[in-house]
Amino acid sequence: MESYLYTARDLLTQKKVKGELQGESEESVRKILIGKNLYPESIKHKNMLNRDMTLFKPRIKLSDMSFFFKQFAAMLQAGISITKALEICGKQTPNKTLSKHIEHIHIAINEGKTFSQAAEEEKIFSDMIVNLIASGEASGNLDEVMRRAVEYLDDQLTLRKKVKKALAYPTLVLVIVVIVVVILMIKVVPAYIGLLNVTGTEIPLPTQIVIAVSDFFVYQWGILLSFIVGGAVVVLNMRKIPIIKRKLDYLSLKIPIFGNISKKSLTANFSSTMSMLVKSGISMLHSMEITKKVLGNAIAEEEINQSIEALRQGNSLLEAMSNSTIFPPLLLSMVSIGEESGTLDEMLVKMGAFFKEEVEVTVDHLTMLIEPILLMIIAGIIGGIMAAIMLPTLSAAIAII
Repeated sequence: MESYLYTARDLLTQKKVKGELQGESEESVRKILIGKNLYPESIKHKNMLNRDMTLFKPRIKLSDMSFFFKQFAAMLQAGISITKALEICGKQTPNKTLSKHIEHIHIAINEGKTFSQAAEEEKIFSDMIVNLIASGEASGNLDEVMRRAVEYLDDQLTLRKKVKKALAYPTLVLVIVVIVVVILMIKVVPAYIGLLNVTGTEIPLPTQIVIAVSDFFVYQWGILLSFIVGGAVVVLNMRKIPIIKRKLDYLSLKIPIFGNISKKSLTANFSSTMSMLVKSGISMLHSMEITKKVLGNAIAEEEINQSIEALRQGNSLLEAMSNSTIFPPLLLSMVSIGEESGTLDEMLVKMGAFFKEEVEVTVDHLTMLIEPILLMIIAGIIGGIMAAIMLPTLSAAIAII
């Protein structure tokens, strides 16, 4: 299966839509689109040249997904049919992109496809969610499985909000500092240079450096702006390149303090995802295949691939994970207890909750540590600039004395 980018027109709304589909060929993708009441206008094989490198594009946030599944699960538990629940939830979902995809899934189900088949073709839900839906359909407990999915998404959302909240203050301070420095460079320093030129005061080296930086801000702002925008585009898209993504993922696990947080976060996500999948009746092997994609870390994915091969050879989960450099001994010990007692899913639930709390505590401590250090750095930067600005005046005053 290969990826294809398409542009098509919705036969129901006459709106132009763009997206990506997996298919054996352009013809197979064309048939899939027609089956969704979409008239294909262009279909292109996805490669590095036409890969989407858009900086700002419509996306579906985790909070939007959680909101949808909460409503959907509640309606299923109330006895409402899947198609009716999808129709209602699709209209009530505030995210227009998600609403459009839900509408396509609803149409596909009415054409005879199962919910899991329609969801897989639409490529809007993760592999984990699609497999949970399939498991719920097979067992007849789709409402219960969706309830677990909601709990999982809420846990992920809570953790993300915690991390964002912890980073909010340092980020705000840095933004304010950048604004202050820019104002100093484009307003204060040029005015002071004019005063120095009038008085003919000798300018020391530190002040000359500040003046040179100020001149660059004032006269070369176009180059500076281009550099900032270009840098932002590169940084935001570089993780789409596999080799660079792997190096960044490796670094994220090795950086002091932050590497520890990354490992704990991966362990929490691994435990929570595996527990939910196993509890939903999905095989251990398949659960591992899904979980490695959910983690989003290339190094963790490589380790899990090795564990999957060990599982295929008949080893237990503990034996398969014994050589891990990411997952801590505590997790392996609990996996061992869970396998011996037949309560692996329960042990993984406990580990997910434990390491989630560990991440939150570590982030809180890190925030408390960063704040005073950040303030000292900021004071040093602004104080250094002001000292360099005032140095000629002080030198002149000392010379007079």
